[in-house]
Amino acid sequence: MEEAPQFEDPWKHEADWLVLIEFLRTDDEEDRARGAEAIGYMFAYAYRTDTRMLALLGDAKEDVYELLFSFNSAGNKAEFLRLLQSNDATACEEDEILVPHPSEIAAAQPIAKALPEDVLRQVLAVAAMLLPNDTESTP
Repeated sequence: MEEAPQFEDPWKHEADWLVLIEFLRTDDEEDRARGAEAIGYMFAYAYRTDTRMLALLGDAKEDVYELLFSFNSAGNKAEFLRLLQSNDATACEEDEILVPHPSEIAAAQPIAKALPEDVLRQVLAVAAMLLPNDTESTP
């Protein structure tokens, strides 16, 4: 019996990364909702700028998630950062925008695998409101 081919995650060799930290505290519903909203904006910005977005649990005790973004061009990176800073929900100081360690990139997963289900639902709802509807309407 043949073994199924093993595929390496394509992002492990991408070069231009940023990481942002978001707290998704389970003991503070309002703060968790604010964090989910911010991630929803980031997800929409990533989509609009053709940016890969991954996540991983950075610290389970503190409910800290790392959001990793990989850029395919300097222009897309500049536009993502412009969008990030243009919104009070996502604006951050320059020293809060970090470069991930290679081990973090290797451990990162698509957000659907990394984020808690309740947060993911909120993220997708926020992003859906921000992204254009690409379906054609019928006359």
